[in-house]
Order: sequence, then structure tokens, then C-alpha cells
Amino acid sequence: MKHTSRLITFLALFTLLPTAAHAASPLYVVSAGDTLSKIAREHQTTVSQLMQVNQLNSDHLAIGQQLLLAGDNLPDGSSSAPPDLASSPDYSDKDQPKASAPSEAKPDLLEGKARVTGDNVNVRRDPSMDGRIIGKLRLDSTVEVVEPGHEWTRIKYEDRKEAYVSSKYLSTSVLADDLEFTGELDTASVRRLDRIIEPLLNTPYVLGGTTTNGFDCSGFTSYVFDKLGVTLPRTSEEQFGSGKPISMDQAQPGDLLFYDALGKGHVSHVAIYMGNGVIVHANGEDVRYGKVEYMDKLYPFYGAKRYIDFQ
Repeated sequence: MKHTSRLITFLALFTLLPTAAHAASPLYVVSAGDTLSKIAREHQTTVSQLMQVNQLNSDHLAIGQQLLLAGDNLPDGSSSAPPDLASSPDYSDKDQPKASAPSEAKPDLLEGKARVTGDNVNVRRDPSMDGRIIGKLRLDSTVEVVEPGHEWTRIKYEDRKEAYVSSKYLSTSVLADDLEFTGELDTASVRRLDRIIEPLLNTPYVLGGTTTNGFDCSGFTSYVFDKLGVTLPRTSEEQFGSGKPISMDQAQPGDLLFYDALGKGHVSHVAIYMGNGVIVHANGEDVRYGKVEYMDKLYPFYGAKRYIDFQ
């Protein structure tokens, strides 16, 4: 009986060993100051792989959030799509067939203009990796966006025809030089708001950040409003819980707009409305301008609140 008991114990332990080893996939716990790009850099992986393996639909992180590190730990059958870049001057297509991927966050492209973030980016006749290459785009060049898309963006190419570019190689920001603020910036208070925000543009996104070294979305709004003499609650959800509710028809510069950027059924992002359908926010990469129109396509809108009346 004693031998039988030992044998059962041994077999039970032996059976558990592979499971324990499999469960020991490396996890990373998000702390203050972390961003996906920082984590990817430190662990020799990419932001897209981290988003894919963790099935993230946004690059926003929460302190204490656990991430499975990408790379060798990708689930079977999953792979990230290859870059739609080509360095060969003879236009030879070195792209691989596009692998199917889990849903990712749509690039924050805006109807209007976008900046090219890769060098020698392929311009294609059709929205497919098999589409014929009809040209190249240089790094930091500007294109006119006809229709933004999840994987492919339709652009106006060479002023006479439309073509397609991989959305991942177009800037997620609105070009500040292309935004015109007319009408709403007539008052001294709103001009003051603009003067406060202008030096903060391109400040890096830092989770939990509240200073000019780095902001998260609510840290940015808190900082700006503090300069205006208004103390806001710390988090976007707390900011949404106070202030005067208004409709978008009533929205004016300085109002706060709230979104569920994490897809968790509650407010997780806040932006400052600047008038003319334009917002400014710390969007996960840096402080930048954006458009209400495109935010509404990406995230559930929870409403607008007023803390200060500039009119």
C-alpha cells in the first residue's frame, strides 16, 4: 500500500511539471512611467507584437496591468504583419503575404493630411499586399488622406489618382500647421488657453505623468487647468464625475471631452476641446492635436463637461 501511495504521488507530480513550465510564460507588471514602446525596447520586441499577444485594442496602460511579453511567447498560429516597406530602388516587391491578425487599435489617422513615418513606403494600386506598387513615399513627406482605414489608407497620389498605403506607416497625429483656429479664439481667456498648450505640444506620454517631463491624458488636462486657476480631479473618470454636463452642440474651447479608450465600459480618456472640431490631448504617444470626428470613430464617447466658461 505504501509503494502504491508513493507511485501515485510521483505520477501526480510528474503530470503537473509540464503544465507548470508552460504557465511560467514571462509576465511584465506595468508601473508608473511605462509605455508600450518603452517596454518593447527593454524586452527586444515591438509595440505591435505586445498589442497582438495581449489582445490590446489601445496603447493605453494601467499601473499594475500584467502583460505577456511578446516574441517567442506568441500564441500558435499568430504572427504580426510584415512591414510594407521596400528599400529596393527597382520597385521589386519584398513583402510577404499578409498574415491574419487579431483585432488591433485602428491607427489614429485623420481625414485631411498625414505624415509618412517610414522611408520608401510602398504606394499600391489596391488595398492588398498583392496590390501593384505604383510608387514610393519618403520619410516625413505629407499625403492627402481620402479615407482612413484599419489596415489600409486611401490617399490622393500625384494629384490625379487615388492609391493605398499601409496605415501603420502614416502618422497618428494631426499636423499642427494644418489646423486653423478661427472664431472661438477671439477672447483673451481662450488665447491664454492656447498659449498654455502650445509649448506642451509633443511632450511625451508617460503613464501617471503630471509634469512637462511627461503627461498621461488626465495629467495633461489637470496641468493646463491648474495654469488657468482651476483644480481638476486627478483621473479622467474622476474628472468626468464632476464639472457641468453639456451637449456637443454647446461645446466651446476649454470644455473636456471623455471617451472609453480602453473598451472597458467606463471613461478612460479625456481631451480638451479647442473648437472647430479639434481637440488636444495626451494620446498615448505625446501631446498633440486631434479631431473629434475621428475620435468618435474609434472610441465610445461618454460626454462633455465644462469647468470654466471662456465666453
